[in-house]
Amino acid sequence: MSLEKADKDSLKRPENTVIAVVGPTSSGKTALSIELACLLNGEVIACDSRNIYRYMDIGTAKPTKEEMKGIRHHLIDVADPDSVFTVAEYKRQGRKAIDDIFAAGKIPIVCGGTGFYSRALLEGLSIPEVAPNQELREKLNSEAEEKGNEYLHDLLMQKDPEAAAKIKANDRFRIVRALEVMEALAIPFSMASKKEPVPFDVLWIGLTFEDRTKLKERIIERLKIQIEDGLEAEVRSLYDRYGKTRSLQNAVTYKQFISYFEKEISYEEAFEECVKHNYQLARKQLIWFRSNPEMNWLKVDETPDLLEAALEIIRASKA
Repeated sequence: MSLEKADKDSLKRPENTVIAVVGPTSSGKTALSIELACLLNGEVIACDSRNIYRYMDIGTAKPTKEEMKGIRHHLIDVADPDSVFTVAEYKRQGRKAIDDIFAAGKIPIVCGGTGFYSRALLEGLSIPEVAPNQELREKLNSEAEEKGNEYLHDLLMQKDPEAAAKIKANDRFRIVRALEVMEALAIPFSMASKKEPVPFDVLWIGLTFEDRTKLKERIIERLKIQIEDGLEAEVRSLYDRYGKTRSLQNAVTYKQFISYFEKEISYEEAFEECVKHNYQLARKQLIWFRSNPEMNWLKVDETPDLLEAALEIIRASKA
């Protein structure tokens, strides 16, 4: 769709409104957000816990310069793969990006599938700023190495059952961080995080699939394209340079290919594991965003023109 065909009055920027394009991996969020930004004089803010890392390009389906179509993108390539990038830092940088975009008279379009990031940035989830306690971290990690991650999870369960119910037993990083925050603030971790009002409205557009097999087909097709584009070489380069960092181990495709490099699985098994875990990720993303009662859902496999359908949602929101 072009501006010549669009009703220009209906495409004026909604005042003080952020548009959020969210949904599962491989659903077409990036392309839609860029097209909307082109039509609405907007800029895109990535809401992806993997796009923030430099050099992780192919495996995260990061948009290329050509795909960006001249639209400015924020929160892409802001950290190295061996660094820790917190939700609080994402919220801080994301809020600044929103303010800057509004100040320029443009519309912020938040695009991605990381629900925790979107909740912090767009729903006002407040994450406490607590400086790292290296001594405590080393102690807890040492205990986990000796007694297992379950030991730390049990410790968290004793101190804060609500937080323990939300953090998986094998997610040692988040368990250690929760215990670290509680040590510093002397309150349960679940009480440390709270919601606060956000100074803007949010128009939520969610992408989903009526037929989940279509979603899986998209995941497989994208993985094949990523492999053709040099995915294996990218993962190898990062693995050789940084080792098994948390950011690589937590990213689907990177983790599986590292297992292949270390001869834990075959190439064929790595491919199948990538498909399997990407599909699991997609399901988790859909479950997360379905809890949002303000979501305007678009079924990708039943919507001939996603851009026009999204524009209709925007027009209706101003009626």
